[in-house]
Amino acid sequence: MDGPRRQATRILAVSLLVLLGGSLLAPDSVQTWADTQPEGWRRSLATAWADPVGRLSHSLGLDRPLEATAGVFESTPTITTLPPATRTPRTTPSATDTSTAAGASTTSEATTTSVATTTSAAGASTTSEATTTSAGGASTTSEATATSVATLPPTTVPPPPSTVAPQVASREDPLRILAVGDSLMLDLQYGLERVLGTRSDVTLTGRGALGFGFTVPHWDWDEDVLTDYDFSVAQARPDVVVMMIGANEFEGYVVEGEALPAGSDRWREVLAERADEAVAHWLAGGGHVYWWTTPLMRDSRFAAVDELNEIWVDTMVAWAPAGSVLDSMQVLGDEDGRYRDEIVNEDGSIIPLRKEHGVHFLEIGADLLARQLEEQLVLDGWLVAR
Repeated sequence: MDGPRRQATRILAVSLLVLLGGSLLAPDSVQTWADTQPEGWRRSLATAWADPVGRLSHSLGLDRPLEATAGVFESTPTITTLPPATRTPRTTPSATDTSTAAGASTTSEATTTSVATTTSAAGASTTSEATTTSAGGASTTSEATATSVATLPPTTVPPPPSTVAPQVASREDPLRILAVGDSLMLDLQYGLERVLGTRSDVTLTGRGALGFGFTVPHWDWDEDVLTDYDFSVAQARPDVVVMMIGANEFEGYVVEGEALPAGSDRWREVLAERADEAVAHWLAGGGHVYWWTTPLMRDSRFAAVDELNEIWVDTMVAWAPAGSVLDSMQVLGDEDGRYRDEIVNEDGSIIPLRKEHGVHFLEIGADLLARQLEEQLVLDGWLVAR
């Protein structure tokens, strides 16, 4: 009868053989696993395993059977997709035009900001080249104050027209909304269903993906992400695309062999390139993009959220008037736009707003964001007020 030590040795040997065999048969998966390890000794150790195993697998052709069978089991529907949209080069006004002066404060009951507003970690709203604010009552909190605290390019981009919709939606011709993004959008989709899903003049398609990100290497950008966007647009034929993303952009993953630490110049470049390309695919059939700023989060490792939102804002400014920014912290933040875990209801009761890890939001947060969107859709002429 085998002793405990011999049994343990046998289990270890079998485990190593399974690990080696699996790595040789699926080296790309092993490389992706290595790329998503935290920066430091874990990534170094994983890379030290993945690199030689990958080279051996490719040289011996051991990865070919899996690649061949993948094509058999992964069937994609035959859908006619549209070519990506192209941006018209923008003519900027003269340098004598100035944006909102630093330190100026504007207060309203607004819950949305069009084209060029984002939120800083200090809770203030950074106004880029142009800002328009809608009035409405979607927020259950007190009036929000937006203060310009930074000077961006010294040119003013005219705000988009007050009505961007070609026609008002109806029961017979409903507004088609495509929701895309990461796990933040997964939470938000439920709010969109509760708020906008009750309308007979709206159809909603949710495509939020758990763990997704523009800098997450689990998805190949061209073959997986852009292809999925093309299929989603071809199927849903959206009039409006709504986007929320950002929870997974701070991990410093390795993308195409290059580490992208959050806040680095290369990180910003890759995100800007992919954001611009994503919008081009979303607008393949025309329409409008509403991009929520990434909400502030409790953990300090998300400190670069301001820089992330600058990228989203710049992208939407470049695509204006086909793109607008919605300031998520006008409904998720306190009266100064700062992070908060809970809100105080009119009757004095305290309602939890964010989940325990301080990243995602609970039902009340999703519903506030959904009402924010509905208000903007009414203001822009897509929907009638109810």
